[in-house]
Amino acid sequence: MAKRVAVIGAGAAGLCAVRHLSASPEIFSVVCYELGPTVGGTWNYTDRTGKDENGLPIQSSMYKNLRSVA
Repeated sequence: MAKRVAVIGAGAAGLCAVRHLSASPEIFSVVCYELGPTVGGTWNYTDRTGKDENGLPIQSSMYKNLRSVA
C-alpha cells in the first residue's frame, strides 16, 4: 500500500518534491496544497501589496524580470 504524502506549498521546492515522489506511485500517493491562486512561489511576481480578496497577505517575488523556459 502506498504511503500518503501531503506537500504543503507549490513553490519550487514543493513542485520538485511532488515530481520526485510521484515518480514512484507504488510507494507514494501524493497531494499538493497551495494557498495562492498560482503555483511557482518566488517565481511569481506581482506589484500588488497588502492583502488579497480573502484578507491574506499578498506574497510576491523580488524577481520582477525573471524569465523561465518552463
